[in-house]
Amino acid sequence: MNKSLNIMILSPLSLENGRGGEISSMELAAGLNKYHKITLIDTNIIFNKNLLSKGSILKKLDGVERNDRIKFATLKIFNKHFTFPYFRDIFRLYKKIKNCNIIYTSNFTIKTNLLLVLFNLLHRNGRFLIGHRKPLYSEKLFSIYNLKNRASFLLFSIFKKRFYHHTISYHAKKFLENFISSNKITHIVHGIDLYDYADDSMVKKQDQKLNFIYVGYLDDIHKGVNVLLDGIEKIIEKDHKLDLFFEFCGEGPLENRLKKLQEKFPGYIRYNGYVNNEIISDYYKRNDVFLFTSRREPFGRVLIEALASNLLIICTKTFGSIEVLKNKKFAFFLNDLDADLIKDKIIGILELWKEKIKDLRELQKLAKIYAFQNFDFKIELEMFKELISKIMKD
Repeated sequence: MNKSLNIMILSPLSLENGRGGEISSMELAAGLNKYHKITLIDTNIIFNKNLLSKGSILKKLDGVERNDRIKFATLKIFNKHFTFPYFRDIFRLYKKIKNCNIIYTSNFTIKTNLLLVLFNLLHRNGRFLIGHRKPLYSEKLFSIYNLKNRASFLLFSIFKKRFYHHTISYHAKKFLENFISSNKITHIVHGIDLYDYADDSMVKKQDQKLNFIYVGYLDDIHKGVNVLLDGIEKIIEKDHKLDLFFEFCGEGPLENRLKKLQEKFPGYIRYNGYVNNEIISDYYKRNDVFLFTSRREPFGRVLIEALASNLLIICTKTFGSIEVLKNKKFAFFLNDLDADLIKDKIIGILELWKEKIKDLRELQKLAKIYAFQNFDFKIELEMFKELISKIMKD
C-alpha cells in the first residue's frame, strides 16, 4: 500500500510508564501505520518505575518501529518532578519533525508546548495535532494545575496557525472552545483495542460470591481510593458473613493501607499489586462489578475495559463517566464520593445478585455489547483518518 503521509506520534513520557496515554499512543501508531508512514518517538521520562514490559510494548506496536527517544534531565524536589530537555535532543527532534506532514502529541506541559510552537514556526509545511486527554481544569480555581493549563491554552490561541486539537469528550471540547476556535477542535471517541476482551467473559463469572474489582492508581487525591476503602471496611465490619470479595490491581501511596486491610480481612480482600497490561483482562473477567471512584476524569479507559469484560459499574460522577454511562442500566452512579454511599451501592447490587441474578447477568451482557458497539478502537481510528484528511485539505 502507498503510504501517502509522514506522521509523527510523539509520546511526552516513556512508553514504559504504561499509563493510558502511552498505550493510546501505541495503539494509534499501530492503527495508522496501515495507511501512513509512522514515526513513533517517546522520551526517557519515567515518573515511578517501568510498568509496561518490553513484550507488552512490542505487542501493542504491532510492527511499528520505536524510532528514537528524546532525553530529558529530571529533578525531583519535594515529591515534584521537573524535566528539562537537552539542547542536542531538541535539535535532533526538530530534524525528524521537519520531515513529517503531521505531528501528533498530547497536551503535557507548558515547556513541551513552547517547543511545539517553536517547531511550528520553523516547520511551515507541518501540521500539529494536540490531543487533550487529561482533565482540562481542577475544581480549585486558582490551582497551579489550572494556571499551567490556561497558559497552554493562551499559547495555542496566540500561535494558532497550523495547530489543531482533539478531545476525548464533548465536555472537554466545549470547555476548550472558551480559548480556541471551535473549527480547530474535534471530538474523537476514545477507542480501546478490545482484542483481549472478545471472548465470552460470562463463563468466568461465579455464583458463590459477588466479586468486585478496582484497577488503577492507588491514591485519594485523584482516584478517591481512601474513601472507597472506608466504605468497604464499613461493610465487612458490619457483617462478616456477606458473600462478597474485593480485589485491587495497581500501585500508589495507599498500598500500605490496602495491605493492612488484606491482613485484617483475608477472606474478603486481595491486593494483586501492579498487573501487566498483557494479562489485566483476565482479572476483569473473573469479577462482576467494577469500582470507579475518581474525583475527576475526562474519560476513563478502565471503564471501557470493565464493560467489555461484562462488569457492572459503580462510579462517581466525573465528566468522563457521565458521558460514557449516563442513563445506562448497568451503571450505578454515586451522588457524591462518600463511604456510606459506596457501602449502600455495594449492598444494593449484592441484593440484586441474591434475588434477581438472571437480571444482573443480563445487565452484564448488555455492558459488553455497549462497549464493543461504541468504543472499539476501530471507531477511533476511522475518526482519526477523517481528521487527518481534513487537516491536510485545510
